[in-house]
Amino acid sequence: MSQSTRIQLTKTPNTLNQYRRAVLSKATKTKKPVLPTTRITLSDISVDAKKVAQYSEVCGFKKNTQKLPMTFPHLLAFPLHLELMLLRDFPFAIMGMVHVRNEITQYRAINILEKMDVTCFLSDIRKTDKGYDIDVKTEIYITGQRVWESISTNLTRQKTDIAPAAKNQEPNTLPEYPYSEFWHLSSDLGRRYALVSGDSNPIHLFSLSAKLFGFKGHIAHGMWSKARMVAALYENIDSEACKVIVDFKLPVFLPASVQLNYDIQGNRIEFDLRDKTGTKPHLKGSIAALSPQKA
Repeated sequence: MSQSTRIQLTKTPNTLNQYRRAVLSKATKTKKPVLPTTRITLSDISVDAKKVAQYSEVCGFKKNTQKLPMTFPHLLAFPLHLELMLLRDFPFAIMGMVHVRNEITQYRAINILEKMDVTCFLSDIRKTDKGYDIDVKTEIYITGQRVWESISTNLTRQKTDIAPAAKNQEPNTLPEYPYSEFWHLSSDLGRRYALVSGDSNPIHLFSLSAKLFGFKGHIAHGMWSKARMVAALYENIDSEACKVIVDFKLPVFLPASVQLNYDIQGNRIEFDLRDKTGTKPHLKGSIAALSPQKA
């Protein structure tokens, strides 16, 4: 097994510059793509309280708290994710990749004044009938203790030698949940989230820029949708130590009216986000307290 390369950054990469580089990046033609083993670390990160407040407002979290929203650390890791995928030996082009799954584990809440060490690396690659799924792992430590981690799975679409799964002829029935909330998402949501998150991917900003990348219009950030779900449901889990898993399904084209549906079963909540008719799923997932041996 080859030893991984370690890169220690002294400041957070500029995401606008990263996207400029991403537009010019190209895939490496290879029958068996291999991921770089590089690990990128940014140490002694402190957060801007004003930015946390802005993030909380955009995503629906309560303000005036001394603890970071559970999904906020993803913003610290995201530029490192891009930097990993901009490495010369990363075998795929960034533009066109789709975020299909995200898993966050919080071992304890992070105080807004605490300094963090963030490390990111490419942890796995899987060939599917749609292309390749690539996992990006993030680990956050405070004074040597792991307090937060995530796995972001991105799909790069291309032909593979795996035959497509047979389509089920029966209509997919969505589960019935006892609780629902209805939200209206404005056309400028992607731009407002981009300002605070740094994720300025053109597919989220304007209809015209999204069409350049094959979308019929601009779409909401998947991680905004996840954050909004956590903001709505987190307080129903009686534990700071918890895990949130989300599978992203159909994109949310802006503006949109959507419905959050959920069921609370003790310290576990199953949920999904659907279109206003309740027939098309945008994402599904769960949030659950960690068992004592995992906390």
